[in-house]
Amino acid sequence: MVKLSVIIPIYNGEKYLRECLDSVCNQTLDDIEIICINDGSTDSSPEILNEYSQADERIIIINQENRGPAASRNNGLDIAKGEYIAFLDADDMYIDHEGLDVMYESAVRNGCEVVSANLKFITSKRRIIHNPHYDKGTFHYFDEDCEITPDEYGIPFYFYKNIYKRELIRDIRFPELSRGEDPIFLSEVLGRVKSVHGVGVDFYGYMVPSTFDKLDSYAKKHDYVSHYRKCFDLLKASQLTMTLEKYVNNLMMYLKGNASGELYEIVSEVFHDDMGYFKGYESQFDEFRITSLLMNVLDTNTNERFLEVKNELSDDVFNEELEILKRSNDLSEYKVKYFKYRLDSGKKRYGELVKENEELKNDLEKEKRFNEEVLNSRSWKLMNRIRKMRG
Repeated sequence: MVKLSVIIPIYNGEKYLRECLDSVCNQTLDDIEIICINDGSTDSSPEILNEYSQADERIIIINQENRGPAASRNNGLDIAKGEYIAFLDADDMYIDHEGLDVMYESAVRNGCEVVSANLKFITSKRRIIHNPHYDKGTFHYFDEDCEITPDEYGIPFYFYKNIYKRELIRDIRFPELSRGEDPIFLSEVLGRVKSVHGVGVDFYGYMVPSTFDKLDSYAKKHDYVSHYRKCFDLLKASQLTMTLEKYVNNLMMYLKGNASGELYEIVSEVFHDDMGYFKGYESQFDEFRITSLLMNVLDTNTNERFLEVKNELSDDVFNEELEILKRSNDLSEYKVKYFKYRLDSGKKRYGELVKENEELKNDLEKEKRFNEEVLNSRSWKLMNRIRKMRG
């Protein structure tokens, strides 16, 4: 048995693959296997993998048809022989060459099932920068070796900053979703352990995408919302209440910024049997529900849907847009009144911005005149004004 298996899913990763592989091959922990899953790459990734495998016998290459990172990691888990398991993405890298060594030795010395380190961001220019999630308390930062409870870990993000005892995860697999498979995996892991051992090492370098793949299809949105439900169920069953609360808040932030009839339909379907997860967020959820239904009236553009939504929202109190719906007799009347309201609101806001701009221009002119006075005068009275302004 090798000490540790590193599983790397690769799909068209030629741009950063060498840097990624170098960061693993140059780790001071020598007794490892590096399982590279080529997920149907069509670029030069296979050639790079073959080149590295010829130079380092620890590299194992598995070729598969393109199925996504979840299937690739599962394939790696099925063949991994390490006492512990680590994960790495092809555009990321280990930024501390002793990282795996420190984490493995700490795991063995303390009898740990999960050892966690710190994660930093990498820009598109491959510059290592601070991870702002630590400032927000998204998850725990380890400035020294310590033990934390699973509930202190934080939101179940960035599973690859940890190593896992293989026996712990022998029957855990990543669900093959287009979104959110990672938090489900980590939620299940956190529910199985009594503690997480942290080491004060900035270990993992995560490549920050320059652009994010949008949730622009029904299937992607459905997978994304479904992953929340699965995580909530796992966290609830494990009584990880702090983590659950943080992750529910995370979902509410997403819903608030992406209200739509389609998304409301998905949420209603996924959470239909347990809306209790939104307890404490009733007002925010109502806002999302009403906004989504109002948008759905215009998207659907049928009088039948107009009447259905009007009836459903008859007892709700929200804002002027809802009142317009209630005061309208049919879709045509609603659309005329709604777009007039939007136009009037736009004109009003434009007027406010013009006024604000004029006030700022006036303030700027005053500052310019004052600065000119200061530059062109030696009057003790003027200097006295400046001293008083400075306190």
